[in-house]
Formats: sequence, C-alpha cells, structure tokens
Amino acid sequence: MAAAGRPPGRERPQSAAMNAWFDRYLAALGAAGIELEREEAAAVLDVAGAASRSAGARPFAPIAAYLAGRLAAGAGAPQRLELLRAAVAAATDAGEATEPLDLD
Repeated sequence: MAAAGRPPGRERPQSAAMNAWFDRYLAALGAAGIELEREEAAAVLDVAGAASRSAGARPFAPIAAYLAGRLAAGAGAPQRLELLRAAVAAATDAGEATEPLDLD
C-alpha cells in the first residue's frame, strides 16, 4: 500500500496547496493570494467541533469558526494558529447554549 492506505499509483499529488477546491474558491472570491495551511484548516475544524459539542447545537459551529477566523485574520501565521487553538478552548469553556440562535 502507498501512503495513507492508498493503493500503489494512487498517491496524493505533492502540492503546496492544501486542497485545490479552496484555491478555486479563493480565486472566485478575488482572494487568490490567501494560503490555507493544513494546521490552520484542522484548527478551524476543531473550533467548529468544539463549539457544536459544547453548545449542544450544530448551528453554533460555523458561526464560532467564522468569529475565530475574524480574530485570527490580522495575525501572522504562528499567531493565527495559536489564536485558533485558543478558540477551541474558548468554545469548550463556553458551555451549553441555554438559548437558541435567534436569526429570524
């Protein structure tokens, strides 16, 4: 077997890009210069997961991830990762949502 359990000849192409879909997405937004690092992407997913579990409702996940991204956006790469990891802890510590999202 090849890396990550893939059969020989089916290895993932070596690329600096995290995922080509995100490259196309950013290009469509006119933000092609933004790079998505694997560790940052994993941390954003961790924020969303922690928010969903802690709040007890999945709709809190994308909003928490968005807020964490806004916080991290102005920071340099090492600080972004640190802020995203802090956001995971903050989402966990926030506890259960006692009121629903009022978005109507």
